[in-house]
Amino acid sequence: MQKLLTIVVPVYKVEPYINKCLDSCILADEKLMSQLEVIIVNDGTPDNSAEMSREYVKRYPHTFRQIDKENGGHGSAWNVGLKEATGKYLRFLDSDDWLTNLDQLMEDLATCEADLVFTHINRYYADKDSNLLERIDDEYNVVKSLSVFDFTKNGQPYIMDFWFATYKRSILTYNEKIFAEHTMYDDAILFVLPAVRAKNYVCFDYVVYNYFIGRVGQSVVQERTPKNIIARSKQCLYMDKFWRENCPKDVEANVKQGIEKTIANNAWFIFSDALVLPYKDVRRIEKEMSHIFQYRSIPTKSYRRYKELPFFLFYLVNKCRQWLGRTNK
Repeated sequence: MQKLLTIVVPVYKVEPYINKCLDSCILADEKLMSQLEVIIVNDGTPDNSAEMSREYVKRYPHTFRQIDKENGGHGSAWNVGLKEATGKYLRFLDSDDWLTNLDQLMEDLATCEADLVFTHINRYYADKDSNLLERIDDEYNVVKSLSVFDFTKNGQPYIMDFWFATYKRSILTYNEKIFAEHTMYDDAILFVLPAVRAKNYVCFDYVVYNYFIGRVGQSVVQERTPKNIIARSKQCLYMDKFWRENCPKDVEANVKQGIEKTIANNAWFIFSDALVLPYKDVRRIEKEMSHIFQYRSIPTKSYRRYKELPFFLFYLVNKCRQWLGRTNK
């Protein structure tokens, strides 16, 4: 019997967090639990995380299963999990994060046919021991065409990413490996990928994903390091390439505009962060991304300077602004 929901959990060096993560996937209702599949992908972790997660397979063999593989990075683990998934719907869950209201989500999915299911997220900041709720600004419990979704609202261009979204598995299934491997920010492709096949969506008024921020080594806290900027730029280029090659001919105008604006804004913010790098690196990134900037519909002051000034002068102006502590965005 097909499962209703598959949750893919990559595991690598998460001993302090893995129990909370997997505990959040256990449901009290046995009927709901029987419809849930949790695929744990051990990405060659060198610590005891895999042994800890294997205990859940022993305790709940009809729900949890574990796949052991050589280390290939976060995207590699997701590719394996997606390939092995059997659920009608699919969620990704990083192993230092956790879920809430999973029982409510399962109940709603049981009567749902929408391609995309959006729920609120909670950001937990470890350094401040504080939470920040990010709500979806839309109508709830009503299946609507993706063509009417408002991509312009604050934060919502990235709503198809895994924090907010539960996906009908069929819209993510391709013959190739979708997620980039041996790199960071491999989830960025989800900003655009679901829109290639998804026709409709529904929003539910509760939090499912809890995003832990502040773990040592976490990529999100190092976004302006040279290594991370380069990784982000590569993922943005991949995102753009995937959309250009797979964008449906009959795509709704609002979806096309929303996705292209999402790609362009992402590219511009990455490029703005890249201005802290040496000139040679910034120039290379600019040449790679310049064709994406044309999608941008609401130019900032920095973007106007970019269009009006010779590039070397634009770079110097922004260096001066950095010294003065002003933003490049």
